[in-house]
Amino acid sequence: MKNRFRLLSIALLSLFLTVACDQSEEEQTADSVGLEIQETDAIKGTKQINGHDIQYNVVSKNDVVYTAKISIDKHVLFATVDYGTESIDLDSNGAILTIGHKEAFLDLGKELSAFLFKDGSTNDFTMVEFTLLRLLEYWAKSPNYYKYQKISIKGNIMNGIKGSNEGVTCIRKNTYVTAVYDNAGGREFRDRKLVNGDRCLGRCGSGCPGIFTLASAWTKDCLDHDQCGRVLGGSTNPFDSNCGDEYAQAADDYLFGVIRGCRG
Repeated sequence: MKNRFRLLSIALLSLFLTVACDQSEEEQTADSVGLEIQETDAIKGTKQINGHDIQYNVVSKNDVVYTAKISIDKHVLFATVDYGTESIDLDSNGAILTIGHKEAFLDLGKELSAFLFKDGSTNDFTMVEFTLLRLLEYWAKSPNYYKYQKISIKGNIMNGIKGSNEGVTCIRKNTYVTAVYDNAGGREFRDRKLVNGDRCLGRCGSGCPGIFTLASAWTKDCLDHDQCGRVLGGSTNPFDSNCGDEYAQAADDYLFGVIRGCRG
């Protein structure tokens, strides 16, 4: 089961991974990214970026379940990801990341990507590496003042999140899909939008194209969050009060969308 799942995952990932040619002027090494352990079932390291101390540790518990612990300064973020049931549990004890914290996560993801894919190959890519990169990018995209509480998502069933969850629903670029979101007062908005029509609208990730070598998914929940930010936040990083629930609902899309094949 484990080997079959891993081979399937890598085969899918190989279809959607691209290698960025300008990620780093200098070739990244294990030391430069703070890598301490790099095995098929574990990746661990310590890195200081922009004055922030980051520790990362992702471990495979069994065939399909992975646990992650990533700390930055005094904040510790936990995740348990089950690729078999497509469920994710997050618990970070009310942590609120600053813009500097989030930029450090993105910079670490860039450096790790440059190291992991420096030869342009994904043949040795592992699920612990995939899990680490996707969580770094997801946590880096939290809205301003977003407080990380304990949440759980499995399909369209959620605990700790208000609103409705689409599950992982793929959407296609250059098609029109209705984005649904609400504001802090509960007023619902419905906007018919062109997927990819406005700064990668609907893409689960940062930047356009992504700054990581890892391709992102295109999903309905990510479309809802993107449009919420554009309308209610005045930017792609809106305030938690308006778009925090849409952001939380997109957690499973970040982790499982690529595996599902939501490549737009």
